[in-house]
Amino acid sequence: MTKRYNTLIINLLLAVVVCLVVNFSYLLAIREQNSRDAEAPPRWLPEGEDAPHTGTLHIHADGYGYILCEGDAHVDSIYVASRLVRRLSLSEGNRLKVIARDPVNPAANQYMWRVLELDGEPVDYGARFDSPEGPAEMVTELAFYLVLAFVMLCLVTMGAARNTSLRFYFSRSAIAIGAMAAVVWLVIPGRVGPIDLMKCAFVLVFALLYGRTYQLIRKTEQLHTENLAARLNTLVGQINPHFLFNSLNSLSALVREGRSDDAVRYIDRLSDTFRYTIQSEPNATTTLAAELEFVEAYKYLLEVRYDGKFFVDIAVEPEKLDWQLPTFSIQPLMENAVKHNTISRSKPLRISIRTEGGWLVVSNPINPKLEPERGTGIGLENLAHRWQLLTGRKIEITSDGHVFEVRLPIG
Repeated sequence: MTKRYNTLIINLLLAVVVCLVVNFSYLLAIREQNSRDAEAPPRWLPEGEDAPHTGTLHIHADGYGYILCEGDAHVDSIYVASRLVRRLSLSEGNRLKVIARDPVNPAANQYMWRVLELDGEPVDYGARFDSPEGPAEMVTELAFYLVLAFVMLCLVTMGAARNTSLRFYFSRSAIAIGAMAAVVWLVIPGRVGPIDLMKCAFVLVFALLYGRTYQLIRKTEQLHTENLAARLNTLVGQINPHFLFNSLNSLSALVREGRSDDAVRYIDRLSDTFRYTIQSEPNATTTLAAELEFVEAYKYLLEVRYDGKFFVDIAVEPEKLDWQLPTFSIQPLMENAVKHNTISRSKPLRISIRTEGGWLVVSNPINPKLEPERGTGIGLENLAHRWQLLTGRKIEITSDGHVFEVRLPIG
């Protein structure tokens, strides 16, 4: 649900950007028109009024033109810029009724500022130049393209997070194209021009490109998540058999020795440890309090196995019991200490589990076995990999020859 809302918010923000881009000419036109309207009336106009001029257009070979005014006492010709000739689609011999303005250079001709009539027909100057007639029209245009862009973006991204195939993309693209065609045909049929078509085409192309980009991003995220889950499952799969085999060996020894009460209690604690294993997600985190409960059960299994020769000291501040850490973080360190150190009456193994600032520290004295036990080589490496994948942080492993210490950053 959160991802869905995030997608809608991103679509809305992108729609705002697209709306501003396609209507950038509107904003410039409003500013230019207001600037021109604020100019002082031309000095040649009677009593400050814009007097229209009528004449015939003659176009020069270089593209610009002149309006030759007949019977006008104030003006004989009016300059028409080549850009206006092109944008208004003017041609040789057109009859124009225009409003002129004075040039910056007093020696130059007056220039055409606004067209009122072309060959006797009124000219919608704003529509020709794709500029709004006022703020109301500008707001309408901005709102229209904002909604249009948002709808197009939603059409191409809806369901794309779950289905990233090309077939799904093309089907969504077809829907978006059909919707755009309906908008052009039904919503704005009365004023569709080249500029409107260009704007709609820009919105559509942007939406289609973003739709495919959105699919590729989601596909990359899915692949990353699946890869992460596979790696975590592989790492956890390395833990469970190792732990199971050692536990069963200890239980078998109790049964052979006839220690039935200890065997029953051992089975209870073994049940507690496996219940924690089954109920905990392999790629999830848990609280330090829950992890320590599991450690208590596992500690008992080792205390039975090494009667009077194995001890665990736990010193954790109560306010830090809510810290989060990956499941099965402490047990591999205890198992690693047992595997590599001599455990005897004269050299008991004492493991320390404590908090120091933002770290959970697990340490033990180093008393190497005379004949080192052959291990799988995956204990500490497994823990370091899982920690990096789930928290993005690295554990610290140190040894000074006397004490082996692993620091887990969970603060």
